[in-house]
Amino acid sequence: MEFSPTQMRMLKLLSDGRPHTKEELHGCLWDDLSKKSAINYHLLLLRKLLRTKGEDIICEFSRRRRVYRHVRLLSSAYDGYQ
Repeated sequence: MEFSPTQMRMLKLLSDGRPHTKEELHGCLWDDLSKKSAINYHLLLLRKLLRTKGEDIICEFSRRRRVYRHVRLLSSAYDGYQ
């Protein structure tokens, strides 16, 4: 499993377990002029890779803002315990 440089920067930011906004994640993109929609693409790929390891990136609402957090899953549908 290989992470791209952008995904590695996103994981480094999210590794503290605290919630982060899309604006913070936007700083991980290689180009400051990139659209914020590019973050969704990277999150999709990261989630696919992380779920195989029992981890995920969840979306929450905090203070009327959408935030993202890196978490470890206790169990998941991918473990066969549906």
